[in-house]
Amino acid sequence: MNRKRFIFTLLIFLCLFPAFLAAREASDIVGDSFEEINGRGLEIRTNPSGVKVFIDGVERGFTPVGFDNLSPGEHSVRLIREGYKERDFKVTLFNTSRLLVSIEMEEERGMVMVSIHRAAGSPVTLPLNPQIYTNSLDETIGPVTASSDNKTLLNLPTGYRTITVRAFGWEDESETVLVSESSAVEADFYMKPAAFSLRNVSQSRKLLNPMNSGSLGATEYRFEVSAPGTGNITITDRNGSVVLKKHFGIFNSWFQSVTWNGRDSFGNPLPEGIYTVMIEASALPEFFQGAAETLSFRLETAIDYSAAIFPLSLESGVSGLTFAPMPHALPAGSYQFEAGFVFGNFRLPFEMPFGISLRIAPFNKFEFAAAFNVNVHLENRTGWSVSGSVKYNIIYSLPFSFAAAVSYAWANESGEPKLGPGGGIGLYAPLSLELSDFSIIFSPAVFWRGTDSPAPTMLISTGALYRGGWFNAGLSMRSEIDFTQNSEGPKFLAGVQGRFYPPPSNLVFSFLAGVWTQNSKAGGFGGVGIGVIY
Repeated sequence: MNRKRFIFTLLIFLCLFPAFLAAREASDIVGDSFEEINGRGLEIRTNPSGVKVFIDGVERGFTPVGFDNLSPGEHSVRLIREGYKERDFKVTLFNTSRLLVSIEMEEERGMVMVSIHRAAGSPVTLPLNPQIYTNSLDETIGPVTASSDNKTLLNLPTGYRTITVRAFGWEDESETVLVSESSAVEADFYMKPAAFSLRNVSQSRKLLNPMNSGSLGATEYRFEVSAPGTGNITITDRNGSVVLKKHFGIFNSWFQSVTWNGRDSFGNPLPEGIYTVMIEASALPEFFQGAAETLSFRLETAIDYSAAIFPLSLESGVSGLTFAPMPHALPAGSYQFEAGFVFGNFRLPFEMPFGISLRIAPFNKFEFAAAFNVNVHLENRTGWSVSGSVKYNIIYSLPFSFAAAVSYAWANESGEPKLGPGGGIGLYAPLSLELSDFSIIFSPAVFWRGTDSPAPTMLISTGALYRGGWFNAGLSMRSEIDFTQNSEGPKFLAGVQGRFYPPPSNLVFSFLAGVWTQNSKAGGFGGVGIGVIY
């Protein structure tokens, strides 16, 4: 009985022996893994990849790499990559399994002692708070804040490394050192005070409308200074009268900014026109000897109340309400990006199309728009479509606004946008009556669905939009009259929509809901979305 038990135990051990042996080979290498999988041969993976592999002293390629024809038995493996420690180990292969080896390569690193000093003659009152940046040809490491005594020990990969020390109020200093494992390297930096400068002055918007919401109705002036100082921003109208003046605090970093919302010092919106913006700055005299020179930079900013920046829909192919394109166009440099989905019952059973859209204005009065839609059906079919449009605002003067637009849309089978007019070419002439915060829209259009349908479809759209300070809401309707012989009859769609864009963020949250009818068929839909407007 004992003999039978011994034989049985021996057979189990012999079956599991390869795994035991592989584990023995792996146990000497901490953090790596050796795994037996189905098949035969050897497979080597490394982190990072691209490591040169030698099997029994012969170069066999770069990781990841596999070998199917290695003979069973013990083999020596060597892994080499510049900047990493060489790895040497042995593996034992068997006919009954494939050995998967995963190796974590260890970087070769060395120490650099960085010491930062004030150059001779430097003002002792000027704060020195350095940051250290290191880089090689293919990487950047940093920044590292120096310790209180301005000495820092860096642990860096071996090879040539350029170390740069930056401190506000001081000139940048750089030094290239050779880092090695064998010994620490010393790098001394002697910082010189920087001459005060005002540079890289810019503004986020050259044209603004103070009645737009939050940051959409403001411009940000940005500039850089090189050392501690202070200054002012002065804004004057076309007659030279000062409408706003602000004093900057003490500069304690390179990058400065100030925002203007097109209002005077009492918070009142200013009239339309061109305003001169003067930014002046000078160094703090306690840090620099001699008289502090005042540096200045001049900009111009326009206030234009026709530059209405507010989010719109793109479901109709041209920006506007859900079913009624509008003549409004974004001012130059503005854009809107949105993503969302619509759920409901259309011609087919329940669907949930998803879409992303973009409208952008490279020039004043011109607006480009594009959309991509994906329609996933319950029958495990996926349709998709792309569309684009160009709109030109011909007239924008109260109380009327008028534009012309052309659109094109393409869709594969079952991919037509459910709220759009479909695939084809459309010509639009949106017109609106502007009544304070309300827009009343009438937008006729003709739409050609393709060569198989030479007769165009007539689109008649109407709607009304209310514009608040940080939201808008509207009602729109569209009738589609198809004159082709295969027409299913006139189609009517109606919906309500709302968009919220609370300041100070530029995020837009949207919702819509509506119904459609065509002959005896009818259905409902809803949707939500999120986006950004600038």
